Amino acid sequence: MEAHLDRERRGRAQNVLGKMYQSGDGIPHNFPEAVKCFREAAELGDVNGLYNLGRMYQRGTEVNRNYREAEKCFRKAALKGYDKAQYCLGVLCEKGMGVPQDIKEAEKWKFKAAQQGEARAQNHYGVKYAKGEGVEKDFKVAYVWLHLAFMQGNKRAKKNITILAEKMSPEQIFDAKQMIAGWKPKARDIVK
Repeated sequence: MEAHLDRERRGRAQNVLGKMYQSGDGIPHNFPEAVKCFREAAELGDVNGLYNLGRMYQRGTEVNRNYREAEKCFRKAALKGYDKAQYCLGVLCEKGMGVPQDIKEAEKWKFKAAQQGEARAQNHYGVKYAKGEGVEKDFKVAYVWLHLAFMQGNKRAKKNITILAEKMSPEQIFDAKQMIAGWKPKARDIVK
């Protein structure tokens, strides 16, 4: 038990150190050291380390851009229920980056992320319901997803909810706000 906790602590510590090197927070900027720390955190199974390393591969930040490696990192963290990694994995699946394009798989991961409170995924679903893209058009459900994303500071959601509200009746907005009041994010969905 103690060895497992020690491994978790080391993984978290390496991720925090990587973020410090990446941002220059309290220590000089050092991207190669950040990559090294994120890689070590990822090897220890830390979901944040996996996610941060995946983002570096996705963006080509101080490592060669490698969508396949990004996908591996995101998938490991996504399977542990990490919402940001689930969303990024969904994006890679949607665009066929590092994996064959698979819209169904993309939507599966984005929906898991949205249910857990990931703002980019919530905005995605707000737009889908507003436009009826792959789902039945439903302004109330769209409003709920967009509002949840907006409350987390998602700028796209703010713009999208303003446009949507102009198309809705006061009753629809009232109903949507009632739905929002009862919404709670789902706990991490660990996939086995």
